[in-house]
Amino acid sequence: MKKLIPTLLVALLAVVPTGNLLADAAKAIALTMKVEGDVQIRKTGTDKKAPLKFGTPLDDGDWIRTGTNSNVTIIFADDKSLIRLNPNTEVTINGKRDQQSTIAKRVSMEVGELFAKVEKQRGTLEIATPTSVASVKGTEFWVVVYPDGTTDVVTLEGLVELMNRISGNVQNVGQGFSGHSDPGGGVGVDSTGDGGVPEGQGSDVNPPKTIEIKMQNPDGTTKTVIIQYIEQAE
Repeated sequence: MKKLIPTLLVALLAVVPTGNLLADAAKAIALTMKVEGDVQIRKTGTDKKAPLKFGTPLDDGDWIRTGTNSNVTIIFADDKSLIRLNPNTEVTINGKRDQQSTIAKRVSMEVGELFAKVEKQRGTLEIATPTSVASVKGTEFWVVVYPDGTTDVVTLEGLVELMNRISGNVQNVGQGFSGHSDPGGGVGVDSTGDGGVPEGQGSDVNPPKTIEIKMQNPDGTTKTVIIQYIEQAE
């Protein structure tokens, strides 16, 4: 069995102290891979929103919202799990590292559409909504959250465990099936029919081998941080 090990390389574009730039990149739980349109971020511990940019390191507690005709792709630092947020989606990204740098990942999703692609999972990944928690077993799937908290899970590959947070009832949602969880505590599974999969199935969402992030000091000097993933046999 192989696991993905992220390593940091630094390309100096100016002779400046490393300072907090490398520390911020190294402790990040995720990075933004692709940003299209109006996507806003509110960093944890602040009240200020700002446009989200490509290559932004994401920390535990960062809030993100996509606008109309906007989307963002996010990669987690430990195993290259990917999520893409469709337009008008609001999430908070959470993650806790253990001593092996494995991240217990949790995306708290208030409303919208999220696509997830998990190829070689390390740690856990949960998508939490107002009514439900979707626990990932290694898969590709969609989560759709409606304004009243009703949650649909559409599994394209693998398996997702869907729990209703109100009743505690659990259903496994396998490939080709859709789970439905509602504010009344109900949870059920049906075959995914025609038109049951949100637009943009995520075939273009693939993990990269390297990620280059340009980071700027307050004085305008710049560094490029390169995160390179290698496979190591366990």
